[in-house]
Order: sequence, then structure tokens, then C-alpha cells
Amino acid sequence: MDAQRREAIGEWDDRSFSDGFAGLGRIVSDGFSGAATDGTGWLFFADGKVVGVVDGTLDAFADASGTVYRAPDEALPVLFAMQELGGEPRAKYYTNDTPLTEADRKLSQGGFTGYVELSENVLSGDYYVAYTGGESMAAAYVGNARRLETGEEAFDLAADEVGIYTVYEVDLDVRPLPDGAEGSAGDSGIAGPGETTDEGGEVAAAEPADSADPTASAGSDAAIDPTTSTDPDTAGDADGEPADEPEAVGDDRNPSVDDAPGTPVEGDDGTSADATGSETGPAADDGERSPDAVRIGDADAPDAADAAEGDGPGDGDRGRASPTGGNGAEAGDAPDSEDVFSEEAEWREQKSIPALDPSEAGGKPRAPDERRAASSQRSRSVDERGRAERGESDPDGGSPSPRSTRGSASTPSAVSKRDSRGATGGADSERVRKLEAALEETETERQSLAEERDRLAAERDEIETERDELAAEVDRLETETEELREERDRLRRELSDVKDRLPDAERTLTPGEARNGTNLFIRYDSKEGATLADAHDGSVDRETLRENLRVEHHTSFETDGLAVDGRPFEEFLADTIEYGFTRWLVEDLPFEVRGTGNEGTLRDLYDALPEVDRAEIGGTVSIELREGGEETREQRTFDLVLRDRMGHPLFVADLNDSRDPTPEGTLESLVGNGRDIAESNETFAGAFAVTESFFEPGALETASDAVGGGLFSRSKRASFVKLSRKQGFHLCLVEARDGGFHMTVPDL
Repeated sequence: MDAQRREAIGEWDDRSFSDGFAGLGRIVSDGFSGAATDGTGWLFFADGKVVGVVDGTLDAFADASGTVYRAPDEALPVLFAMQELGGEPRAKYYTNDTPLTEADRKLSQGGFTGYVELSENVLSGDYYVAYTGGESMAAAYVGNARRLETGEEAFDLAADEVGIYTVYEVDLDVRPLPDGAEGSAGDSGIAGPGETTDEGGEVAAAEPADSADPTASAGSDAAIDPTTSTDPDTAGDADGEPADEPEAVGDDRNPSVDDAPGTPVEGDDGTSADATGSETGPAADDGERSPDAVRIGDADAPDAADAAEGDGPGDGDRGRASPTGGNGAEAGDAPDSEDVFSEEAEWREQKSIPALDPSEAGGKPRAPDERRAASSQRSRSVDERGRAERGESDPDGGSPSPRSTRGSASTPSAVSKRDSRGATGGADSERVRKLEAALEETETERQSLAEERDRLAAERDEIETERDELAAEVDRLETETEELREERDRLRRELSDVKDRLPDAERTLTPGEARNGTNLFIRYDSKEGATLADAHDGSVDRETLRENLRVEHHTSFETDGLAVDGRPFEEFLADTIEYGFTRWLVEDLPFEVRGTGNEGTLRDLYDALPEVDRAEIGGTVSIELREGGEETREQRTFDLVLRDRMGHPLFVADLNDSRDPTPEGTLESLVGNGRDIAESNETFAGAFAVTESFFEPGALETASDAVGGGLFSRSKRASFVKLSRKQGFHLCLVEARDGGFHMTVPDL
């Protein structure tokens, strides 16, 4: 199992277990959600059910002992099980194009099973939403410390993020923990799909049921429902004779089913049923389970649908029930054709894969295979009903249904009575009139269904034509894409050849070009190690933080073999004032402020230090200006801009790496720009003037005037440029000398 997930599970509440399935059963009987291990394999549980087996088999736990871990939220074991199973990545989306809330709505409506991972191009953490039959559960690991959030809070955090998320479809296998006295299905007599259990507990392959379906073949691999009853009261006897009191099939449920009412479950015989066992319609043409249906056990939903048509064991009159579930109903009891078609349409809607892109939402036609399957099914229903009314045999050699046989027998009887009445002069003319009217109505309905069949056949042909056109378009686009890939690879090879031919002396940049194309990032060797937040809390020392903290660089140019001022780029960068000041700000300043007891007087600056995520060399800050009642925006440029993870400005710095002193004008500009930034950005905490020389007296006076210095200053915050009662920023003057940096204003 993945090491990070193993580490996360290790933080859950744990306890030991023994006695195999019996011991585990006592623990999970209260709706337990979490994980269990015997030292090698892992079981994941949700609400007391096994949702995943990793690095082992379920049978291995029959007599095992080990440790169970109770999850802080049910979403975690379900998510971990799905991640370990792998799943199939269905699509990727950018949140600004397809918001996560829109995807969640579509996946929930579509009864999706799988999970969504939002982590690509996201700096604040990793976000997940797991789905089982459309029901969603959210979890998130936020920040460098990977703080766990679940439920609505986790989903809201994910919905507010900007990044790329991937939708993974997972075939989740949910099953109950085997009883401790019986063991698992593999070795303890519990029958699986296609098997039956005799009275002695032995598992044997079930005999294939006779099928009246002309499309069924002798080699059909449809599984026999292990829950199908063999009681004499509910099945035919050994001679194939029906029982006295037949029952409609439809309520059998597999013991492993644990899904919400209405969750579609599909059997191997091509029918699907909701979680209550009710048949909802035919499955896809190829007989495979719908990709977004939850696979909970392998019970047919149920093989009993074949028994309802007379195809199951005991192929007598009892087995030939009407489509409504009764036995021996008259032709007039058949369901209305519109109900049949509307039920199938509803099932098709439930089985369709949800469209996640807003441009695909609503009004999207069904896939050609789905619509062709619906048309074919309705056409077969119309043909079978017509043959039943006419009393004709099945075109493939089958006998007429009981309903058509009864209809055929009733007609001669009515004619005989009419002739007899004519001969004797005492027949009931009113009964003859009603029978003739019923016959005419039936013929009208038959004609209407035949017309509907023809219309659907024409629609099928039209959709097939559209499918072929779309397939041709896909082939064209794939060819074009392949050509573009080849062109890209060719251009890359040419560019590589050109670079190889360039002499080393030409692969140089000026210091200004190198600075302008470089940004610095604050990162850690380990998220579990010392961080700026730990330094802020006083829980780590300076050396511990330095061992884990890294200042990385990102450039807009290739640095391999690059020289700046005759030195390798990395050596040049490490010697710049920008790089040195950034390291001092995050590695030394927190400890200098805390060590001198100035956490309160420099509160805004000190609290902003743990939020530093990156430093932009030659960065710009957007400000809002209001003049004459109109609002305008401007960009102000600084030698260095330090931002938080969301890109908000925390600090700005004007840097002087020359031997000339810093003049008064530099401080005036820094103070004015700082005021504008503070009025436009609530996160702004400080402005720094840094020099490798010294500050002119005029510059020091400007700084003193800006912060309200003097003998009668009552400010409780050091070197603070106050804009309002609660708004302002710290103005700091720093000297770079002897290879280090020293703050002179305020004097720590």
C-alpha cells in the first residue's frame, strides 16, 4: 500500500483484534469505518462493509490477528480503497472552465462511482471527493502540515481552489465481512455467482436454466443468482410442473447489496434493478455493466427476470408470468406501451454518463449505441405483442405465449356462440357487440404499435448515419493530432540541434537579464519537518529550521551551462542581494524578533513571516487609486516583492547593492508606494529599504517623519506607518554588511 496512506492510517485510533472474522465482526458490527491489517494485507471498511482488499486476500483474515484503525471520517477508507484499486481516469478539467460544483452536481445526478482529485497546479493542498452511486464524501489535506478537513468544510475549500482536477472511475466491490463461523466464500461454503449450495454446505455449479429466449446461446455465461430460492413452494417440481401458487419474481436481493434505494444495479442477463430489486429496464447492448453503476456483489438483478418470462427452472405454465409480474393475466392486462417506453427512457437517463463540461449539459443526445439499443428493444416489444395478439409462433421456433394462446382460444369461442345464437335466435347480441368492439380496439392498437416500430427503426437508421459521420470526424481529428505531434517533435529536435551548435561563450546573460527572469520559492525538504509556522510559534530553533528549509529558484530561461558575469548562474544567484535578503528574512528575522521580545511591537510584520511563499525579483504590485470620484488601477514595480501562496503581497523591498548611500528620495518613494499598497491590499505588512552602503541623514529623517517618531510618539507598534486606527504597515531600514543583514530601523 502507498506509504503516505499507510502513514495517514497510522494516526487513526487503533486497537488489536484476534480470532479472524469472528473478532473483526464484533468490532465492525456497529457500522465501523476504517482499516484492518494482519501485518501484510489490508481491509478497508465503510459502515461495517468491506469496500477494498489491498496487498492480500479476504480469506487471509479468516483466522488472523492484527490491528484495526477507526477512521475519523467515512470518506477516508472509501477514498483510500478507490486509490489503491487505481480506477480509470475519465477526464481532466480546469476549475475556471468547469467549476468543481458543476462537476459534483453532474456526477451525483448520474449515480457515479469513483473519485475526483484536485491537486494539479494547486499549492494549498490536495482535495478529494469520493462518490458511491452518486453519494459524495469530501476530504482535503491542507497546507504544508497536511491538515485534514472532511465533509462540507472540505468540499467548500476545494470549490474555492483554482487548479486542474481529474475524474477517476472505480469499480468498487462492496461486500459484508464473512461470518466468523463460516469463513469466506472461497473456502467456507458460501455460494458465489454461478454456484449453488446444497444442504450439506457444499458449493456446486448451478445447472443452466432452460431459456425460451431465441437470442440465448448454449454457451451463455450468464450467472445463476445464488439467492434464487429452490423451495418447492416457489419453483417447479422435478418433473417441471408448476407449483400451485406462483409468485412474481423481483424482490430477491443479494446478501452483499448495501446501497441506497434507487441505486441502479445491473445483472448479467441484461436487465438492471434498483436497490429494492425492482426491474428498471434492459442493460446496454453488449451485456456489460454500465460504467457508472456501482458493482455491489455479482448477483443477477435478478435472474428472476428470466423466470418471470418462463425462462428459469421449472419451465412450466407457472414460469410464464405476464410482464407485469402476474400469472395467467388476460391480454387486456398488458402494460400500456407508453409506460414501457417511458420506463426504458428513465433507465437510459440513469445509465447515461454525466456531462461535466457546461457546454455539454442539457439537451445532449444519447450515444448511438444506447439509442439503437432502446429502439431495438421497443421494436422487439412491438413485434412480440403483435404475434401474441395474432396467436402466431415465435419466428425462431418458440411457442406462442400463454397470453396469445388464451386470446386465440377466446375468439373461436365468441364466433361459435354467435353462430349458435343465430341458429337458435336466443344469443346475447350485446355481448357480441362488446367483443367485436374490443377486437377492433386491439387491432387499432396493434396498428399504432407497428407504426411506432417503423418510426423508431427510421430514427435508429438516422442515428447510425450520424454515428458514422462522427466516427469519420474523430478519425480526421486523430490524424491531424498525430501530424501536429510529429511537427512538434521535429521542431524540438531542430531547436536542440541549434543549441548544441551554439558556442559556450554565447550562452551568457547580463546580471539584469538574469535577475528579471528569476523568482525564488520557499520550500521544505519534508512537510513533517520544521516550518516557518513552527519558528513563529517558538517550537523550533534556527538551525532546525535551516536544515529543512530551501530557497529554490525558477527561471524563464535554461540554466544548464549558463554563465552570468563569467560565473555559473547558480553561483551568481546565491551572491545577489535579492537572494541573500530573502534567506535572511525567512531564516533569521523570526528568531531576531522573538529573541528580543518584539513580537508585539512588530506584530503585523511578525505574523506575516510564516505566510511567505515566494519572492519575485523585479515584481509589480497592483494598487487602486481614487481621484475625482473615479477609480483607477496602477502597477508599481519594486526590486523584490514577497507574496503568500495566493499571490497577495506581504512585503516589498527597494535594494541598493552599490557603494553609493541610499538618498532621501528613495525613502520618500518607498513610503508613498507603501501607503498606496496598504490601502489596496489588507495582507500588506511591511516595506524594506536595504542598502550595502548606508542611509543619508535625509533618508533617516523621512523615515522618522513617516512613522510619527519623536519624544511624544504614543504608538504601540514600532516604526509603523499608520493609515487608520487599524490599518498601516511597518517601515524597516536594513543594512547589508559583513556578509549579513542588520535591521537599524526599528532598533531591535
